[in-house]
Amino acid sequence: MRYLVYFEIPTEAGNRLDFEEGGPGPILGYVMDRFKPEASYTQAGMRDIFMVADLTEAQMTELMLIVSKKFGTYPEFTPVIPGAATPGIAAKAIEGAKKAP
Repeated sequence: MRYLVYFEIPTEAGNRLDFEEGGPGPILGYVMDRFKPEASYTQAGMRDIFMVADLTEAQMTELMLIVSKKFGTYPEFTPVIPGAATPGIAAKAIEGAKKAP
């Protein structure tokens, strides 16, 4: 399933990572290489991460463990559907919903 994953790195954890050897680059690079998001963004001026990735339940759990251990926070996972697929999915869902009593 495709998810929008969001997490905000708290100030204390961000400051710690910024001044470690290599800074936050190695762990952020690992997350990008490991989960291969189709898109990822950081909020300018903040330590907020947004990424869209196709994840299994095990990968969601692994990502949660990495984010909580390294950044001291939990990611939010929001299931998302590509815009181009929405009309077809909506049509099927509407037909199914019409059968409900």
